[in-house]
Amino acid sequence: MAKKPKSRAGIDDVMLVPVSPSQQKKRRRILVASAIVAALLLFFGGLWTGNSGSLDTSETNRRLRAELKSASRELEAARNELALYRTDTEVTQQARENLRQEIKGLRDQAAELEEAVSFYKNVMAPGGTERGMQIEKLTLQPTGEDRQYSYKVVLVQSGDNRNYLSGDISLTLRGSKDGSAIKLTGDSWLDDGSETRFRFRYFQELNGRFHLPEGVEIVALDVDAESGGRNRYETQKTIKWQ
Repeated sequence: MAKKPKSRAGIDDVMLVPVSPSQQKKRRRILVASAIVAALLLFFGGLWTGNSGSLDTSETNRRLRAELKSASRELEAARNELALYRTDTEVTQQARENLRQEIKGLRDQAAELEEAVSFYKNVMAPGGTERGMQIEKLTLQPTGEDRQYSYKVVLVQSGDNRNYLSGDISLTLRGSKDGSAIKLTGDSWLDDGSETRFRFRYFQELNGRFHLPEGVEIVALDVDAESGGRNRYETQKTIKWQ
């Protein structure tokens, strides 16, 4: 029995269809148009994406500028607050220093008043234990001129002060020169106008000045006061120079 010949699948079924040149041209036009459309879409898509990125960058810059302005305002406010704090601190310190000086002045005045009260009590108290003439105060200090010094002697009469006291004070300057002790006595070493005579009932202040001889260093100043007449008194006081 003869076998039927087998057909080749996919080959025997292919049909060749003739294509006209006009159809080929039409297909090429469609392909070219599609390519142009695709290129335009890609171009405008990229342009939109670029513009979107620029917009994002511009928005970020605006936000950063706004944050910078806000930080600048906060910094300026902090600077103003710091300047105000410094001003308040300086004012407080100045007020504190002024108050300290005022308190010191008041304390000095209080000490002077206490000294004055004690002085007048000593002068005016007839029942006091100390009677007669006394050297209540003796001071010695430089005047500011070259080797010139000033002294002040305050004499008082305590107890019965119904009568006047009169007399003189003598000053003795003890010092050293070239390692040797010396004494200046009398009044020749005192400047003109220096006070040594007194006459008072309650108290009297004597003042004077002197120039220290060249090469002499002060050790101490001795003051002796002696009254004459019916009420004779003698008193002495020394101030050491430091």
